[in-house]
Order: sequence, then structure tokens, then C-alpha cells
Amino acid sequence: MTAIVAFISRWRASHVWRLCSAARRQLFCVLLPLLLLPFPLLVGSSEAKCAYVVLVMGIFWMTEILPLAVTALLPVILYPLLGVMTAKKVSEQYLQDSNFVFFGSLVMAVGVENTNLHERIALRILVSSGSNPRWLMLGFQIATALLSMWISNTATTAMMVPIALAVINELESINSQSCVPSNGLSKNLVADCEQGETFAPAMPTSAAEKNVYKAMLLSICYAASIGGTGTLIGTGPNIVLSADLDRLYGGLTPISFISWIWFAVPQLIVSVIFCWFWLQLLFIGFRRSLKSDKEEVVHDMLRAKYDRLGRMKFKEILVASVFFILVLLWFFRQPKVIPGWSEWFIKDYVTDGTSAMFAAILLFVLPSENPFKLKEDGKEVKPLMDWNVMKERFSWSTLFLLGGGYAMAAGVRESGLSNWIRTQISTITTLPEWVFVLISSAMITALTEFSSNVATASIFLPLLSTIARQNHTNPLLYILPATLSCSYSFMLPAGTPPNAIVFGSKMLKVVDMAKAGIVLNLFSLVMTVLFTHTYGYWLFSLGEYPSWANYNKTLTS
Repeated sequence: MTAIVAFISRWRASHVWRLCSAARRQLFCVLLPLLLLPFPLLVGSSEAKCAYVVLVMGIFWMTEILPLAVTALLPVILYPLLGVMTAKKVSEQYLQDSNFVFFGSLVMAVGVENTNLHERIALRILVSSGSNPRWLMLGFQIATALLSMWISNTATTAMMVPIALAVINELESINSQSCVPSNGLSKNLVADCEQGETFAPAMPTSAAEKNVYKAMLLSICYAASIGGTGTLIGTGPNIVLSADLDRLYGGLTPISFISWIWFAVPQLIVSVIFCWFWLQLLFIGFRRSLKSDKEEVVHDMLRAKYDRLGRMKFKEILVASVFFILVLLWFFRQPKVIPGWSEWFIKDYVTDGTSAMFAAILLFVLPSENPFKLKEDGKEVKPLMDWNVMKERFSWSTLFLLGGGYAMAAGVRESGLSNWIRTQISTITTLPEWVFVLISSAMITALTEFSSNVATASIFLPLLSTIARQNHTNPLLYILPATLSCSYSFMLPAGTPPNAIVFGSKMLKVVDMAKAGIVLNLFSLVMTVLFTHTYGYWLFSLGEYPSWANYNKTLTS
């Protein structure tokens, strides 16, 4: 035994060990694909080759040994080399129409952030919610959920967390250095936080107060994930759903921008309320009084920050107007219940991507100042957005991640791997429909805690759609709860960027997020299945097998 310990000690002190430790990222990236390579070479089938790529990407995504966006580019190399798909077909997946919907909405979100319109909205809600920590927490949740319905969950969380930390610092009455300066919110706050700025919140004076602050921070990241489910452009899985429905069924399904809101928002409201109650029960308790002399101080601080913004500026009004126009265009392009404005054009030529890019380009054209009120003649009028701001704040990585998810899913479909997986899980399709939906949604919820929600949606949604058609079941019955389940990453810091940002405040432990998140995961899972089999049945006629489900078969014939 002594000899073994001595050998291990000498090995750890050796040059080879130091070299391996220093280059562990490089070794992992090289050795993992090589270790798994015999599997596709020995089996030789197209399905095995695709499974090899999916497995490598999945492990890279879960370990984050490479940036997520870099891992998303692996299909461009591996699929053509292994003969799964041609390079041309793989490349086309990275800029589909749905990517432009996301691209345009991200540009719109950057425009909102650039004018600080989102800060005004958030502070207005927080001032109205009151300064009692219970109601303040609800205010944070409402503000976060509303914003994340329209802009990136990550950007929303990165903007709200510093405001929460400023409130915590005021509650603690400590003038320590913070991400939020004492004279107000930094103009570059969101950008700094997205780049990994370390927060230095005031440390709580007691365990009870620390629990209050934990609940406040968790309420933000959870509300961001919940709020993203509210619209078709709110989060990646919803965009994947929209793209798959257009590709698989030619846009003939009853899912539109407005019908999705009717379906998702009631669940969103129930989830936010339950989250508020659960976090209070877990961290605070309902019997404890949270009234404090500091409440007035916090309210004054929030009021001062809001007042410091002054009246709405010209650029804020203009961005709000463009945003409102974009939402109207999305609502009424093809509302299903009445004729939409897209009928003025050639059929299928105009999509939601057209509206999104129109609004995005408009931001680069419209002025940031009223040109009729300029005091200096000849002064250049800057637009609402310029390319420098775009380069700094636009989430290019998210765009590549979305495209990588589409590329992976295309390979799964083209190689026949989706049919093989469907055959393997065919045994559970004999169960009652609600049991199958519950099991599949639970699997997706568990998987999305460790992998990208976009990648999870890209793989499972087409798969479940195929299984539904095989069972002569309305495909929406399977894929609607699956899509929502992709957003239920509440347990782990690495599950979703909002969780990671909140965890970066250094006021939370993994166990805090895990014990709060597991109950939210279970509640959201049960609620989604329940809503789908009750409210969804009535809204989308899920009990009937629709004619549009045979769209692909008709097209093939």
C-alpha cells in the first residue's frame, strides 16, 4: 500500500502529469472523439455515424470543454467526413428562416437595451410592487418574466441581477464595492455582467436575511426561464418548434404567434405564482414578518433610480414604437381566426423572419434624436443602432448554437437515427397517451439540465412528431409539452445561462438551487401535461387527428 501511494505521489510530481494537467482541455477534445471512433467504424451504418456525432457534441455541451457555440459547429466538419450529410446541406441549416426570426428579435433586444428602455420598465414595476421583500420578490419576477417574453433570457437576467444586488446592499446598509455604483445604474451594466463581471454584494448579517436574498436572486433566474416560454420568440426551443412546424407541416398547424400566447401565458402566470409561493416557503416561511425600517430606504432608492431616468427620451419612444409594430406584425401575419396581412403577398413568401428583419433594419435607419429639434445645424444624427453596439452586445454565440441544434437534428433525420430511436421506444407508445407524454416530458426535463435546451428540442421534437403520426395521434399533443419541458432547467447552475448568472453572485450554493429547482421541475412537468390535456385539448383540438399531419406524406407522393 505504501508503495502504491509513493508511486502515485511520484507520478503526480512528474513532468508528464504536469503536462497532462496543463493541456487537459486539448487532451479531452482529442482523446474523447478517438475513444468513441471505433463505434461508428465497426458498425458502419449511417445511424451509428450520426449517433457518434451526437454523442461527442452532447458530451462537449455537458462538460462545456469548448464554448457552446464552437461545439455547435462540429456538424459542419463531422457530418460530411463521416458521410452523414453533404457539406452544403449541413451549412444550410445554420441560417434558416427561423434563425432570422431569432436574429431579428435579438437585434430588437439589443436596441431596447441600448436605449435603457428595459431598465425603465423594470424599475417602474419594482417601484410599484412596494419595498417589502415578499412583494419586492414578486416585482422582480413579474418584471423579469415580462421582459424575457420578448428579449433574451440571458440579457434579462444580466440586467435584473445587478438591480437585485443593489437592493440587497441597501437592505444591508453596507457601502462595499458592488457591480452597481452608489450613484445609480451603470450604462454598461448588462454588457459588463454578460462578460463575467464579478459581483461583490454586501454579505448578510444573519442566516435569515441570507435566505431572503437567496429567494430574491432565484426568483429572477427562474422567472427568466418561465417567461421565455410565453412567446414563440421568447426562447430557443420555441423557435425550434416554430421552424419544425413550418418545415414538417407547411405552416398549416393552428400554432401562430397569437395562439401560442393564448396557450402558454396562462401556464406562465400559474408557474410564476407557484414559484413565488414555493421560494417563500422554502427560504423565508409565511409566519415570519419581513417588515423592516429599511423598507422605506429601499423604496426611496428604487424611486431615485427611476426618477433619475427622467421623462422618456425620443429614442426610447421610437424603439418602443418599432417594438410595438413588430409585435403587431407577428400577431396579425397569420392569426388563423381572421385573414392576416400576409395574404396581400404571394403565398408562403412572407414569414415572421421578414417582419423581424424589417424591424431590425429599421433600427439602423431611424434617428436616435429628434432631427427637428437639433440646435446645431449640420450635426450628424446618429441612428438608434450602429454596428459597434451590435458587435459588442449581440449574442452571436446563441445564433450559432441555434443553428448547430438544427444541423444536429437534420443529421439525425437524414441518417435514419430518428427512426431507430423511435423503434427502440415504441414499447412505451402502447401506454395511455397522457402517460407517454409525461414520461417523454420527464426525460426531456432531465436531459435539459445537462445539455443545451436548443439541442434537446432539435433532437426530440421531430422524433416525437414522427411517433405521433405513426400512432395516428395529433402531433401537437406530444410536441407542445415537450417544447415547454425544454425550458424547465431549474436545478443546476449550468442548466441555463440565467441560472449561471445568478449563481455568479456567490450568494448561492448548488444545493440551494437543486432543492428549489427540483420541486419547480416536478410542478412544471405536471402542470404542462395537465394543461395540454385540458386547456390545450380545447384550444387546438388535440383529440382529433388533423389533415395537416399528412402534409409530408402528401408532398412525397
